[in-house]
Amino acid sequence: MNALIMGMGNTLLSDDGIGIIIKRYLEQKMNSFNKIKFEETHWGGFRVIDLLRGFDYAIVIDSIKTGRVPEGEIHHLKTDDLLPTLRLNSYHDINFITALHLAKKMDYKIPSDIDILAIEIENNYTITENLNSVIRNSVITVSKKVIELLKSKGFITDERINFENEFISEEELKDYYLPEAETENK
Repeated sequence: MNALIMGMGNTLLSDDGIGIIIKRYLEQKMNSFNKIKFEETHWGGFRVIDLLRGFDYAIVIDSIKTGRVPEGEIHHLKTDDLLPTLRLNSYHDINFITALHLAKKMDYKIPSDIDILAIEIENNYTITENLNSVIRNSVITVSKKVIELLKSKGFITDERINFENEFISEEELKDYYLPEAETENK
């Protein structure tokens, strides 16, 4: 059994990068777990199919902007919570849930069990490599939730992961902003 932790978003658009930042944070903390792989993407659709192929379980971390709950709130969703649609995200791509349906129709081995952790954001339009303080504080909270999910599925059986602080400082956060070329080719 193997698991995927996938961060989605755009680190150049303020809080939209939270999924990728959390993925990078966890990857650094969990580099000794062989059955857990890490991927990130700023694309949806067809790219998601490629990243999910071959895994038994996946956790997808992304931002969401509903405007119905406070900023920083964590939505824990399953794929059944998402509505399928034929609407395209761009002229050349499809949305996340449509990609999953397509992969199943094509008999690709993708996880039947996917947890989606979406962090409520307000700002996904300001060009900056920085998270606001509310969203930055959710990095540890979401990371702990990921660990709980991995433990509940049997991918982690010991207590090797230590979170020294309850939040990440703005200075420490800079370590998780890598040039995109370095991260897309991992």
